[in-house]
Amino acid sequence: MSRVYERLAKAVFEGDVEKTPKLVQKGLDEGLVPKDILDNGMVVGMDEVGVRFKAGEMFVPEVLMSADAMQAGLEVLRPHLVASGAKLIGKIVIGTVKGDLHDIGKNMVGMMC
Repeated sequence: MSRVYERLAKAVFEGDVEKTPKLVQKGLDEGLVPKDILDNGMVVGMDEVGVRFKAGEMFVPEVLMSADAMQAGLEVLRPHLVASGAKLIGKIVIGTVKGDLHDIGKNMVGMMC
């Protein structure tokens, strides 16, 4: 298994929005399969975020930082996933009640999609 996956998982977990897209590009440059970059790197990092959040070892701001890093990596990866034949399974529409100022849950879900 490529060391890029480990480094990518760590970058996502740590919420490193600068390093994550660079590591995604490095994986692509090394010829790694886009779906494997997602599954074996980025998702592994977010899975650890979920475990730590559930255990009370991470808090919402840290989760949001990790989600931002995941999104930054997906910006680089998305065109390669499409080109590799990965199929979209649907679209998600998300929103809040008009005037609701407490939309952090919606924002978290939106970042993860």
